[in-house]
Parts: sequence; C-alpha cells; structure tokens
Amino acid sequence: MRDRIRSFLDLSTLHLAPVTRDALNTIERVLSYPLEHGWLMYAPVGAADLARTHAWPEELLPIVQLARAHDCAYILFDADADTTDLLPVFDD
Repeated sequence: MRDRIRSFLDLSTLHLAPVTRDALNTIERVLSYPLEHGWLMYAPVGAADLARTHAWPEELLPIVQLARAHDCAYILFDADADTTDLLPVFDD
C-alpha cells in the first residue's frame, strides 16, 4: 500500500466573514471540524460546482481554490495564523 501525505493551507480565521465563521459547520457540502481556535476544513476537488450548487459564502471558493492551487487538500483556519494579501480579510 502506498502512503499518502497531504498538505494543508494555514490561514487566519480573519479570511472568513463573521457570519461564515458562525455557520461554517452547517454549510451544505462543506466538511469542517471545529478546533479550539478555528477549523480544519477539507478543500474538495470540484469546489466551484459545489459552491454554486449549495450557495457557499462568496469568500469560501477562492480560499479552496488557493489551497488546491498549492496542492493542499485541507485548510487550517486558525485565529493565530497569518493573513495573506491574496484573499480578503474580514475584521470583527
């Protein structure tokens, strides 16, 4: 059996709008796990179709696309992680 190592994109929770942060665990076809200071979220292949079909918040698709562009299968949203200029930032 071949071992598989998967990478994750480490992002600040500030890249999610407050309303998205409140609802992340309930958005249809978003697989996320709450952590003490954020979430671990799967970055699905074919996210554009999922986002359109299931009315994802607008900031979520570019985040998943950025993760996949860097060969990351997961996104770690952490309150202490850095922000990036490649994505919008939402202040509380």
